[in-house]
Amino acid sequence: MSSDSSPSPAHTLDELIGVAVHVETELEEALREHHLSRSSYQALQALAGAPEGTLAQSELAARVRRAAGTLSVRLGRLERAGMVSRTADPDDRRATRVQITDKGRELLDSARPGYEQRAARLSEALPDGALPQLDEQLSAWLEFFEPRADGAPRLGVMIAPSSIANRMRRAVGLPDVAGILVLRVASGSAAAAAGITRGDLITAAGGTEVRTTADLERAVGRSGEELTLAGLRGAEPIELTVALG
Repeated sequence: MSSDSSPSPAHTLDELIGVAVHVETELEEALREHHLSRSSYQALQALAGAPEGTLAQSELAARVRRAAGTLSVRLGRLERAGMVSRTADPDDRRATRVQITDKGRELLDSARPGYEQRAARLSEALPDGALPQLDEQLSAWLEFFEPRADGAPRLGVMIAPSSIANRMRRAVGLPDVAGILVLRVASGSAAAAAGITRGDLITAAGGTEVRTTADLERAVGRSGEELTLAGLRGAEPIELTVALG
């Protein structure tokens, strides 16, 4: 890369990931003496800050940005160690609530100083005054990935990514088109009411190209009461309006 050229987005993101790998490794090391992983530490911290020290397991997963399966494994270890308890949600027997125990709070209080000291030391590598600006920029960037994280409306569809969509379309003689494929539509859902059916290929949402399931999720999260979807039904173009309000 020449000195007078601007870095490409791919280069910048690769550098960001490189920094993140180093930072996460050092923060994990700061927690090792307490036999905690960073995700377990974050879970305890989120629970400690919640009303009555309890959250629905699905909400906890969203707060610590972990897949449900990964978090469940971590919570199982914390539960066996007596740091959290899990019970059936009284308002939804299919859901689980997680609560931090007194032992969990003690462990969190013990681990927090070392974690925060390591974080402060790592941030010293930034230029003076850069931390508040970086925090603001990263918060704005997270809004791109996590729009309306609380209470975002749902379409009610199961989606296949573009690679699978193209393979399935080729199998029935349809051309490759960038988009995501609807595999299932929930009965009574917003998608069903709008006329979305199994096999529809979604190529745009709210006027923005859709190439991944995350593209669609962001469009739904940013939408108001309605969202316009464009795509193909077989080889025929379709445009449908979904009521989300």
